[in-house]
Amino acid sequence: MEEYAEVNEHIIDKVIQPRKRTSHKGDNGVLAVVGGSRIFHGAPFFTSMAAARTGADLVYLAVPKMIAGSIRALSPDLIVFPLPDAKLTPGSASAFLKWLPEVDSLVIGPGMGRQKLEGARKIVRDLCLERGVRVLIDAEAQDSSLYSIVKNKDCITTPHPGEFKRVFKTDAGESLDEKVKQVKAKASESGMVIVLKAYETVISDGTEVYVNKFGSPAMTCGGIGDTVSGVIGALMAQCSGTEIRSVEIAAAGSLIVSLAGRKAAEQRGYHIVATDIISEISTVMKQFDKTE
Repeated sequence: MEEYAEVNEHIIDKVIQPRKRTSHKGDNGVLAVVGGSRIFHGAPFFTSMAAARTGADLVYLAVPKMIAGSIRALSPDLIVFPLPDAKLTPGSASAFLKWLPEVDSLVIGPGMGRQKLEGARKIVRDLCLERGVRVLIDAEAQDSSLYSIVKNKDCITTPHPGEFKRVFKTDAGESLDEKVKQVKAKASESGMVIVLKAYETVISDGTEVYVNKFGSPAMTCGGIGDTVSGVIGALMAQCSGTEIRSVEIAAAGSLIVSLAGRKAAEQRGYHIVATDIISEISTVMKQFDKTE
């Protein structure tokens, strides 16, 4: 039987950083999100709004210009950069990198759809290798060529079982013990933190393993994985420059979303949508707020 630690609220308390009384805009996390496509405008919006509700001061969202207006209309809280091309081409990536101010973390992939990844590799290489930014790779950006760029850089990837099989060429397994063994092994091989999203979410950096058993059968609607990426991405930004490790951040972020999902389900039963969960993130997190 593989050993693991079950996540509880102590991990959230450890990861949440105290806010200085004198802090100003930008001191509490700045996050970039890159994703979206002609079909999928909801995914990058969920990721970005989840990050904002987690407490990131600024969220820069880059999406194709054909959906930028739609997302801007959904919320004025996001800073939306319209990528000039319909897909994340190298040219679009260059334009975004030229514009992008300093950030603490990057989430790439939500809603991006299947496409060539030259532009994604350009962004990840620039931010991770040249600027020292921790990266979360999600959805269709999950690819061995991107993983190799961020190997051993304390970065995170968030596959569901289907994506895990696509990227790692093996099933994650059916039993919890099998999943723990596979996630730990692949995390060690890839040099990344893996968050295998499921009813029982398994998180590992190849050495430590956490399991989140707070999932709910209400949390089957679209956008939950995007929400998880946003929360974890914001926590990565807020923990930048601290000794908090990405495996701890990932465990805390996974649990926050599960607890928010449970709170949403208390009100709406099995009829929740991603925005219901996002609206409960602050309810879950405010009990851990600290000031120094």
